[in-house]
Amino acid sequence: HRFFISTVFSYIVKWKSSLHAAELMKLLDAGEYVCVARNPCGDDTKLYKLDVVSKPPLINGLYTNKTVIKATAIRHSKKQIDCMSEGTPSPQIMWIMPDNIFLTAPYYGSRITVHKNGTLEIRNVRPSDTADFICVVRNDGGESILVVQLEVLEMLRRPMFRNPLNEKIIAKQGKTIILNCSVDGNPPPEIIWILPNGTRFSSGVRISRYHIGSNGTLIIYNPFRDDAGKYRCAARNKVGYIEKLIILEVGQKPIILTHSRGPIKSISGESLSLHCLADGSPKPNIIWTVPSGYMLDRPQITEKYILLENGTLVIRESSITVPVMTSAFLWWILF
Repeated sequence: HRFFISTVFSYIVKWKSSLHAAELMKLLDAGEYVCVARNPCGDDTKLYKLDVVSKPPLINGLYTNKTVIKATAIRHSKKQIDCMSEGTPSPQIMWIMPDNIFLTAPYYGSRITVHKNGTLEIRNVRPSDTADFICVVRNDGGESILVVQLEVLEMLRRPMFRNPLNEKIIAKQGKTIILNCSVDGNPPPEIIWILPNGTRFSSGVRISRYHIGSNGTLIIYNPFRDDAGKYRCAARNKVGYIEKLIILEVGQKPIILTHSRGPIKSISGESLSLHCLADGSPKPNIIWTVPSGYMLDRPQITEKYILLENGTLVIRESSITVPVMTSAFLWWILF
């Protein structure tokens, strides 16, 4: 057979054959088509009704007119944002960049690429990339939009204490004490305190006399001896978790438990022990002052005196018999 081909708009007519679409069908192609067969003896007609079926586009498997999502990227890294489309007919994909530049898939640039499947790739992410990136997907069935609010972060860093060593803190009874937990990290770590009884709580929570400040410090109001114990400060973010130990002692003013019954007499040629038993928290430092004005502030042995670890002062053999008054001074040291 010989073919006479005539293109009218988007159609191809084949002699003694059918009417074929030269391009993909569109919604505008829907309607009634009339075929007329004519010769000198008359004519005949045939009516066709055409419905063009289309499916609205989907983005990443979801169909909504407009979807807004948040995303993060690390500075200097490579970021890929998916905008994969489905629909009938096959949708067209276009990205609208923050500076209002339109990129149609596929697009290949020095730093920006839009892949055939619609994925946007940004290389060497910059702080200026913190902006909205808009993916528009269209076909005859409609349009879908994906708005990606991108935030550029510095390099992720696991939590790290500024003072990583365990600590020992001595507080005065009844005086508010602050336990520090300074920590760095990105994103900023969450601070968690674990009390000696195992109770855990984080920022913004107040339990009885305990409160966590905005900078992660633990504030203890009116501490008393029962508050002493091991406190743990923990810090965590999406890339790590660390803990450190802080031992808290609640101090008590020194009290001398040994009571003098008046002047003490010694016998010539014999040594004499003077006791000074004291209690307190932390353990008091005992200092003796002798009649000559000389001070003994630590365990030691001299020609005339011996100061023992328990605070007892031993006076070596004396050559004369004299009444001796003793006095003991306690230094209460708070660190």
